[in-house]
Amino acid sequence: MTTYFEPGLPTDQPAFDPETAPYWDAARVGHLVLPFCEACQQFFWYPRGFCPRCAGDSLAWPEATGRGEVYSYSVVRRAFGEWAEYTPFVIAWVTLDEGVTLLTNIIGCSEDQLAVGMPVEAVFESGSDADLPALRFTPA
Repeated sequence: MTTYFEPGLPTDQPAFDPETAPYWDAARVGHLVLPFCEACQQFFWYPRGFCPRCAGDSLAWPEATGRGEVYSYSVVRRAFGEWAEYTPFVIAWVTLDEGVTLLTNIIGCSEDQLAVGMPVEAVFESGSDADLPALRFTPA
């Protein structure tokens, strides 16, 4: 029997920062935007109000494709706290088409489907309408 990784993982709430409002506004309607530094012309991750490469604060927030591929992953079978009741779940590094790599969860797939190089697409999940959505990925 193969394991299926369900949606509905916990969505811990980050502190809302007004500098990242463009990201959260887009995420609430299911769109992925990435911070783009206009000084050094690079996308970066995670959303913040300045570029980690050059410290520039002139940012654009273009919509991303939401597509990428799994760079690496691990199936978590033992966890603590509220995550313990959701095991097993997948934590993965995903490289987006735009070139940034981020740590996330893979949902909506079976263990047999998981593979390095697997094409994925962004989805957003939130525990309630008041929650900020969590970025996760599912097979494309």
